[in-house]
Amino acid sequence: MKAVVLAAGMGRRLHPLSKTIPKGLILVGEKPILRYSLEALKANQISEVILVVGFLQEVIRHQFGREYQGLKITYVENNRYQTTGSMYSLSKARDAIGNSEIILLESDLLYDPKAMPIMLESPFRDCLLTADVSQSGDEVYICVDEEQRVVELGKDISGESKRRALGELVGISRFSRKFLSQLFEKAEEEYKSGEYNRHYEECVFSLSTQGYPVYSLFCENLLWIEIDNEEDLRRAREELYPRIRSRLEARG
Repeated sequence: MKAVVLAAGMGRRLHPLSKTIPKGLILVGEKPILRYSLEALKANQISEVILVVGFLQEVIRHQFGREYQGLKITYVENNRYQTTGSMYSLSKARDAIGNSEIILLESDLLYDPKAMPIMLESPFRDCLLTADVSQSGDEVYICVDEEQRVVELGKDISGESKRRALGELVGISRFSRKFLSQLFEKAEEEYKSGEYNRHYEECVFSLSTQGYPVYSLFCENLLWIEIDNEEDLRRAREELYPRIRSRLEARG
């Protein structure tokens, strides 16, 4: 299994800080955000990481090189990062992924590292990590059926759907070779019609309604945050990081 980390975006909502540094390299605690994910992957026997880079990619390459703490790092470029969505970034990694299953992550996540073994031990080969609704105001809600299949996903779902939602999309996913093959084919069809701006989770959900089900893997009381703006960064530094560190120290 390989890991794919999407790190091409400009992080506009964190300007001016993110004008000169990729969002994944902003410090929380004593390390850049992205380093926590790389260390969690390494601790769980993932040996190869594909970093999809774009904005200020040379800074990321300089930070991590071709190997980080024994992790092999392969770089894939999305040079159209200003005008394309995360699905396009994921598509750029298609050749590097090859026939592997993947763990897919976003580069701006801070989370309890217990999330990684939960994903790797999942009974579902195609799944989205789901946590309690954060009340951040930017939630991607997930609704499921009795078998934990995702039946609704989005920020703008109805109020009734929000009330029955299982939780919120974290930004860590797992996909099989079969699912990825279909996902990439569907994306290529959209590119032919000029649709390059879709988020990967939108495409994943769309495919899941066409005979390739995706499941929700719920993790109760998961400490995590997606760092999109200054308030997220403040919370990550002042609230989430100290609590995650305390949990790790308690585990020994």
